[in-house]
Amino acid sequence: MKECSCKDCPVSNRNKYLENAPLAMGYIPWQNFNETFNKEKALAVGTVFPELCKPFCGRRFC
Repeated sequence: MKECSCKDCPVSNRNKYLENAPLAMGYIPWQNFNETFNKEKALAVGTVFPELCKPFCGRRFC
């Protein structure tokens, strides 16, 4: 992951934010845009982002 050099960029502030996040407050983690699935694979699994591909097997620990 590249770090941004500008002081107001969310990328450079994300660690500071997480360190100061209140307890029991929900948050959505930052998503780093990396490689994506091709169109056919994305349609089959429901996302273009491999990091978000979480198959559901109907039981725990599949």
